[in-house]
Amino acid sequence: MRSLLALCIGFACLVASAEATDRIIVTSVEVEARPTEIWDLWTTEAGLSFFAPASQIDLRPGGIYEVYFALDAPVGQRGSEGTTVLGFQTHRMLTITWALPPYMPDVRPHLTPLTIEIIPVSDTATRVTLTHSGWGEGGEWDEAYAYFQQNWPAVLTLMSEALTTPPE
Repeated sequence: MRSLLALCIGFACLVASAEATDRIIVTSVEVEARPTEIWDLWTTEAGLSFFAPASQIDLRPGGIYEVYFALDAPVGQRGSEGTTVLGFQTHRMLTITWALPPYMPDVRPHLTPLTIEIIPVSDTATRVTLTHSGWGEGGEWDEAYAYFQQNWPAVLTLMSEALTTPPE
């Protein structure tokens, strides 16, 4: 099923079709934490240890944002490599590019946008929403989409646990 989107400026109109197969992964969790605590988890190498054993972050638009899961793997196969910061609003939103799994060579080169939103819901609670878009269709795209549909909620669970576990 197709739908048409139209943008009109003055007398000129741009019409684009949107496929019903457009996919976006959105997952949220509410945690007892301040936005600053959550921000620090997602924007610092020490903080991101809740999710991966190593990372490299240069928090500026265009800066590196790489997350390494397999430290002994060859460069380019260690995790989300070649990824960058697209933009951010301090303590509120971070958008980065994300690399698909190394064992999916057909889609690995296609970086996809991932946004982490941090929204206070009370003085002590914050909602964190991950939105992952940019999906293609068929083959490894379908496999990668299914993988992240399952794994992003698990990442938010790890984040929640990191916020409630006292530091060692």
